[in-house]
Amino acid sequence: MKVEGLTSAGTHLILRGIPTIRSGGTVEGSEQKTLGEVPPVVLSLEEIGQLAALFSPSGFLSRLKRRLNHLKNKKCRLVPARGTTACIDDNDIVYVGVDFLSRHVDEEETIAGVLAHEWGHSCALKPPREEIQQLNWDQIFELRRAHETLADEISGRLLFQMGYGTKGIVNFLTREKGETHNYKYHAPEIRAQVIRYGYEAEKRKADLARQLFPKSQLSREYDSILLDIA
Repeated sequence: MKVEGLTSAGTHLILRGIPTIRSGGTVEGSEQKTLGEVPPVVLSLEEIGQLAALFSPSGFLSRLKRRLNHLKNKKCRLVPARGTTACIDDNDIVYVGVDFLSRHVDEEETIAGVLAHEWGHSCALKPPREEIQQLNWDQIFELRRAHETLADEISGRLLFQMGYGTKGIVNFLTREKGETHNYKYHAPEIRAQVIRYGYEAEKRKADLARQLFPKSQLSREYDSILLDIA
């Protein structure tokens, strides 16, 4: 099976499955290559103090969720969590790190970029588990990077559609994240280029729509910012 034939973002990949531990400390069964990492620790709204307002129906995160779901025809849900910046599971639950939110609570563009990346993961097909088992480790590493690159490109498109820029997420990747593991990500500078490419591609599509259909609904779709979706 060729990796380039897979168009999958899904959840993040892990390199080793979780073995079953028998009493006495022995391991049962062989390790499996699986999709999905162990989810972070979920927190209740009562545990996160003032950040809970972001998750309220009128809060920024809830409004952002509705905009992203509307644009990609999804039904993703948001929950606060510890031990992550943000990630998404197979059930389209997006875990948002409270430490990340605390540091960037006044930076809407940065938060929008991070969540747009997770929605990018939700939009692509995932290979069946049996196909994953057929990949060697080099292919697994290549697939990991392909997943993240696709999510970056989609995030750039979504940022344009929502009326945000790319500066927030690019600064976050290049200045705060630092060097990322090459088994999962490309270098931050390359990721920034991919995000900008997605943004500019969507912008070109909008400009062309306005030129070709100046009075149609298609052109007007790009003239308004989705402030909220009921």
